[in-house]
Amino acid sequence: MISLPVQQEIWALPSGTVIRVNDGLYDHVALTGDRIFNGERSVLAFSAQARGFIEQPYSAFARGRRVTIDGYLGGLPPEIVMQRARLKRGQAYSWTEFNCEHFVRYAHGVPVESPQLRQWTFLAGIVGFITYAAARG
Repeated sequence: MISLPVQQEIWALPSGTVIRVNDGLYDHVALTGDRIFNGERSVLAFSAQARGFIEQPYSAFARGRRVTIDGYLGGLPPEIVMQRARLKRGQAYSWTEFNCEHFVRYAHGVPVESPQLRQWTFLAGIVGFITYAAARG
């Protein structure tokens, strides 16, 4: 991952590039957009706060946090990635069924999965096992 310290650098990325911010217990991922809002590049995201799809200015996505670049996930052209992303307008957000990681993968036409969800599920399983084992003592 590459750190993106200033907003100007985002203009050099192709539309559909996956970017990431840390939201505390998890990372929030989104796509660089192909539109301009108040002089800023747009970001297409899928979030719990928006209850699904949102297209917003870069600064609203970043909110002062460090943005990192994950890269361009698939082989689809940027126009198609943007079109596929916007098809999710109106779909409800679900942490387990369709979250921001599912969204960026769907838009790129790659297998839809959530590595963070998989990690949290694994961790919950370990904690559950330890709790069970401790209770059986």
